[in-house]
Amino acid sequence: MYPALLYQKLKNKAVRCQVCQRRCLIPEGKTGYCQSYINKNGKLYSLSYGIIAAINNDPIEKKPVFHYQPGSTCFSIGTYGCNFRCRFCQNWDIVYADILKLKTKDKKTKVTPEETVKMALKTKAAGIAFTYNEPTVWLEYSLDVFKLAKNFTSQESRSLPRHLRGGVAKDQRPKTKNHLYTVWVTNGYATKKAIDLIAPYLDVWRVDLKSFADQFYQKLAYAPHAQPIFENTKYIHQHYPNIHIECVTNIIPGWNDDDQNLKHIARWIAKNLGPKTPWHVTRFYPAAQMMDTPPTPKKTLVRAKEIGQKAGLQFVYLGNIDTKDGENTYCPNCGTLCVKRQEYSTQILAVNKNGCCSRCNEPLNIKIIS
Repeated sequence: MYPALLYQKLKNKAVRCQVCQRRCLIPEGKTGYCQSYINKNGKLYSLSYGIIAAINNDPIEKKPVFHYQPGSTCFSIGTYGCNFRCRFCQNWDIVYADILKLKTKDKKTKVTPEETVKMALKTKAAGIAFTYNEPTVWLEYSLDVFKLAKNFTSQESRSLPRHLRGGVAKDQRPKTKNHLYTVWVTNGYATKKAIDLIAPYLDVWRVDLKSFADQFYQKLAYAPHAQPIFENTKYIHQHYPNIHIECVTNIIPGWNDDDQNLKHIARWIAKNLGPKTPWHVTRFYPAAQMMDTPPTPKKTLVRAKEIGQKAGLQFVYLGNIDTKDGENTYCPNCGTLCVKRQEYSTQILAVNKNGCCSRCNEPLNIKIIS
């Protein structure tokens, strides 16, 4: 067990977790909804610190992230547990897991933050992504890994000034040479306190905007509300402008595929994050508890892309489906094919070092490897 960073002590040795928007009230000896934190004698501890359930060296495009160091590889890790219980989760085997009930062999080997960063460097990855499960419930570990990824030693990380350790809404970052870029692939349900802790060390917030409707979250993800996710993403855009944001909507037939919902999401992104924010509309495939729901028709994704473009979004991508050009980046000004993508093969054709179109110098909101 590892001491949790965000919680409130209450009477009778109870605590209230402050990591995600659920803010679980946890009696002594019990775990929170995510099953990743436990109350021991009135103190909250992380159960998953250093326990890796999934590990891969992926193309950054697989997250999917298209506009941050395209063509680079990203060392990707995940643990057990989540603060959602999405009925359609592709990684349900680790997300649904109760870490206290796992066999000893699944949790006996703990990987230190230093070891994780060394593994990433050994694979020649350009960055580290916390993915596969929800990184918010792995806050303490991802924070320690990201500090080291930014070329701090453990001791230096702990001794940072308070304003660099989080707790304020300012984009003040450690003045060190970036070693590895950092990514959270998230459902967006963290508290602002958690965001303020991780943000000084975070480069990419890749967030799922599953639906604009509470009903979707309540029935398919067992989460109370959609609004906090949108509020958090807007908060990051406003207060941490150096964090790159990309949004994903996995379109599920009969649930979030109606035009009105898609218009709400697209218009919200354009208004609150800007028209150059990438929006990935991806195909649903049967998984977990929704094996009887068919895959998303291609025409639905094409319609979603049209809706996004009409809302003013300049970069709308089709995901989880074979298309001729649905993942390519075209200059919104002159139409030049700037980045060509096919099955995680990425060719940068017309992007300059400033992330602009090489032909007309139109900004593309792309971060190129320096």
